[in-house]
Amino acid sequence: MSTYPTPAYSAVTAPLFGLWSDVAGLYQGAMRANTEQLVLSSAGIIQEQVLRAFITASQSCADALAKNALSVQQKSMERFADANGKAVGLIGRAFTQAWMGSMQPAK
Repeated sequence: MSTYPTPAYSAVTAPLFGLWSDVAGLYQGAMRANTEQLVLSSAGIIQEQVLRAFITASQSCADALAKNALSVQQKSMERFADANGKAVGLIGRAFTQAWMGSMQPAK
């Protein structure tokens, strides 16, 4: 057995060593395509989800503001109705007192 390769061995291994860079290039291309696809598809998903969240938040905020406006308006009308009732009571009482005062005999 010799430490020097035989000519037959060199003839077989030389083309195989040349193929390694080609094989590595194939795997490198596949990895690059996989990485690009993962990054781009992930960015698309993130963008879509952020947009959905923004739209959902905007709709939710608009709904909450509409409900708040309706509630405030309803309470406002209740307060005005209460104030109106009290005002009518005050005016009625003053009118009744004035009328009753005019019914008393003159002194």
